[in-house]
This record gives sequence, structure tokens and C-alpha cells, in this order.
Amino acid sequence: MTDEARQNFPKGLAQPRTGFRFSTDSLLLSSFVSVPSKGRILDLGTGCGVIPLGLALSNPDADLNITGIDIDPEMLESARSNVDMLGFSNEIKILGCNVSNPDFAGPESFDIVVANPPYWCEGRGRPCPDEARNKARFEIESDLDDFTKTADRMVKHRGKVCFVFLAERVTQLLASLTMFKLEPKRMKFVHSRIDKPAKVVMVEAVKKGKPGLIVEPPLILFDENSSDSVYSSRALEYCPFIK
Repeated sequence: MTDEARQNFPKGLAQPRTGFRFSTDSLLLSSFVSVPSKGRILDLGTGCGVIPLGLALSNPDADLNITGIDIDPEMLESARSNVDMLGFSNEIKILGCNVSNPDFAGPESFDIVVANPPYWCEGRGRPCPDEARNKARFEIESDLDDFTKTADRMVKHRGKVCFVFLAERVTQLLASLTMFKLEPKRMKFVHSRIDKPAKVVMVEAVKKGKPGLIVEPPLILFDENSSDSVYSSRALEYCPFIK
């Protein structure tokens, strides 16, 4: 059962019926993160646990201790169920707490902090009738600066912070990271097709790192020669979970 669940990931994951549904962006981030052979990782606003599970599955030989935090009770229940279903209860812990004020560990307790924060400011974008979805899409409970501030507090000196965010707000993301002494070091834009503007961007920053940003080749999700929404071979090679 566990092997089958791992092979089918992310299909079959538990999610709240009316709440926020995980997106391809979280799966892509789990492939973007450069994971050490041993380390502690914190996921801010873990939702149903997609990023921790993706990290664990992508790095089967690494000795990882991953913690996912969220404030939504239904999301927490789903995340814990998914961790158990995929057999990662020893590697992944899911805790209920506010991203703005996590109190379960001391400062600089993690080697890596990851996040897929809400993309929109209130008043931007179309609101959902479902309150849980609104909290995940819009900066209601915590805004971008809350996420970067907590990432700075929880990651160790020279540790890494990895975010996925809207490409159109990349300047805000970079400004927020640098404001909290998280130096952007690696960035990758994600496009649906090669002739379309980037939809999201993934950024890796280092706490109190030296200046020097590498902009990696873009990730193109769909083949330009196909009208179908079928992922390209390169996209699947980069992140097999989006299959």
C-alpha cells in the first residue's frame, strides 16, 4: 500500500473538499530545492504536505528531518493523513501553528526553509467563496514579509531559503528577502509555453550570503509544438511528480 501510494504521488492525496487544493507550483519547488545528505527542513504553510512529501520522495538516500506547519485544522488533518499513507511519519512532522509566530523550535533550528506563500494581496485577483481557499491565495493571515521574516528567524546562518511565488511579483519577493538579510542566489522562471510570459518564479536565498545571483534556464512546462496540455519531456525530467 505504501509503495503504491509513493509511486502514484501526488495522486490520491487527502485534501479538504472545499479548501485550497495543492498546485503544480508546490511540486516544482520540491524539485528546485537543493537538499543536503543530512539536514532539517521547515515548510511554512504546508497545506496538505505536498512539499515535504516531494522532498522526501526526491531524496530517498538523504537523512532528512522535515517539519511542516499550518494554521488550518483541515489542512493539518489532510497532511498528517498523507504522511502516514506514504510511510514518512518518522521523517516528516506536521504541526499546527501560525507562520508569523511559530513557537515549536528556537531560532536558527533549520538548514533549509521552504514556502509557497499566498500569491495575492487582498483586493487583487478574484476572491473565492470558500474562506479556506481565500486564506491560501490571499495575504490574509500572513503576508509575504511574515513568511520571509520567519524564514530568516528559523534558518541557520548560511542556511537556504527557497520560495515559489508569482513571477509578476518577483521584485517584491526579492525586496522582502533582502530586507531580512536573505541574499538571493539562484532563480528559475516557470513558463507554460516558450512564447508565454513566466507564471511563477522559484528563488533560493542564503542567510547573510554574499551577493551573486544565478538566473537558471527557464522551465517550460508544455511543448510549443503541441496544442494539448501535455507536459514536455524536459518538464517531466525536472519534476516527475507533475505527470
